[in-house]
Amino acid sequence: MLNPLLFIILIAINANAESILQKIGWRGATGSVIMILIAIFLCIALLLIFYYIVQHVTQKRARRHHSEYLFKEACDRLGFSPAEVEKIRYLLQHENLVEPQVIFQSASMYERCIDKEVKGLLGRRISEDQMARENDILSSIRKKAGFHHLALEHPLVSTRNITIGRKGSLYGRNLKKPLIQNAHVVDSNEFTFLLQYNVDKEDVCYVAPGDKIKFAFSRQNDSVYGVSLQVVSADGSGTIEVYHTLNLRRNQLRQYVRVEISLPLKFRLLTTDNVDKSEVRRGELVDSKMSDISGGGMCFLCERTLRVGDLISLNFNLPNAKFVGISSKVLRISLQEGKTKTFFKHHVQFKGLEPRRRDVIVKYVFEKQRQINQWR
Repeated sequence: MLNPLLFIILIAINANAESILQKIGWRGATGSVIMILIAIFLCIALLLIFYYIVQHVTQKRARRHHSEYLFKEACDRLGFSPAEVEKIRYLLQHENLVEPQVIFQSASMYERCIDKEVKGLLGRRISEDQMARENDILSSIRKKAGFHHLALEHPLVSTRNITIGRKGSLYGRNLKKPLIQNAHVVDSNEFTFLLQYNVDKEDVCYVAPGDKIKFAFSRQNDSVYGVSLQVVSADGSGTIEVYHTLNLRRNQLRQYVRVEISLPLKFRLLTTDNVDKSEVRRGELVDSKMSDISGGGMCFLCERTLRVGDLISLNFNLPNAKFVGISSKVLRISLQEGKTKTFFKHHVQFKGLEPRRRDVIVKYVFEKQRQINQWR
């Protein structure tokens, strides 16, 4: 049956066909012929639209099945229990992830899911027993997924990434003078962590639940961090319990200045720890786009992801030079949301780059910065 709207349109076309034909000078065809031709055209157009919709739905379903396969494969490989798999699926709802396996590839995505889950649990004021059970399963997931420790090349995403024993200073409202010169992390769970100081060497820090303090510390070969924390409890024995947070201020310690760019890049995977699990075939030349560059390395965006530790070869052009076969190591990978797609942002470090080639990059970066500063 014809769509009622289409039927009305065809009647209207038929009623005015003769006058239209007279205006355009096509006197050899009747209104009925034109109506049939238009109906055929509309049918073809509808068939094309239907084909496009079917293809789109089929591809979307195929991507969803593939993502589900990768997710289940990762869960099996990491040894998650059925209860932990169920919990991970629940965590995924906090970020509305279409591709569930991404949670194992991005520390920042994982920490955002955990932080929203913990805040939700605290907001419901769950019992201590329930909190202990939730902490056990979340801690187990963290350990199995490998997020209990971040390599020095990877910036901290959450205070949950701070290692036990990390030392720093505690500040109150007066940021010029520390309340506690030497404090260190002595314990941590998914909800809170403990800071401790020596009451024999420091003045007792009198803070109450709900107060704000700042924990400042440095991380080797990374950055100086400043973290605003909310106090859970404190006593005169030198122990302060605080809530975890994602709000870390990071002052990076870079050897080289970095500048943002958007230029095409081709890379080739040279070596990887697990060829069978890699989304990129070894030796395959892949198109991507640079997002920033420095004399020590760069970041580039790609729809497919490599793995931390992969060794790759880079080919790219700068306005003043051409670079071919630049060996680089993948240090970390993060997610970057685009307008229509999600990209993997790869942070890589140049390996064995000749000094004269590095100087060319450094010169380009400084010239680029000079141009940017002129327009500010």
